[in-house]
Amino acid sequence: MVLERTGSEEAVSLRAIAREIGIASPSIARHFSDVPEIIDAVVATVLSDLYQAIVIAAARSDDPVERLFHASRSYVNYGRTHPARYRVLIGRRYLDDWHDRNLTMEQTSPIMARCIAIFRDTIQACVDTGRSASTDVNFDTLVSWFSLHGVVALPAAITSLDWPDDEDLLVASVTRAARLIEPS
Repeated sequence: MVLERTGSEEAVSLRAIAREIGIASPSIARHFSDVPEIIDAVVATVLSDLYQAIVIAAARSDDPVERLFHASRSYVNYGRTHPARYRVLIGRRYLDDWHDRNLTMEQTSPIMARCIAIFRDTIQACVDTGRSASTDVNFDTLVSWFSLHGVVALPAAITSLDWPDDEDLLVASVTRAARLIEPS
């Protein structure tokens, strides 16, 4: 897949996609109106894979704190075991005119909302059970997502730093971002 292999939307064209899958360019044009629509479809596919991994992991426990850690580990594991896919999903560069044309990710946006909802609902469950001191679950959800991205991306990008143990880094990031309360 051109986008996954290069990590760049600039490498994607209807002709490149057709060449990649061995068909004529007009065949692609029948299914997609333009390159942004193809990019949206590819990113939606990758995001669906991540979403499914998170759902499966979170379902392993009824305890909200354990669910949050399972979902978080799944996110980090996905990013680390599928670096090219993760780069397409999170580390994307947009086409030059993406914002000028006010393009939206019609397929991707609802899946992203579901991914974020898993974390938001789980942090809310932690609050409801007295396990989180969060007073703004939406904000803390985004901070958690941001932190998980850092756990995935920073150790791979900055190899000269002596990073803490992966599990210690994940636990500290999730605990702090979700404002989890240590049991007394």
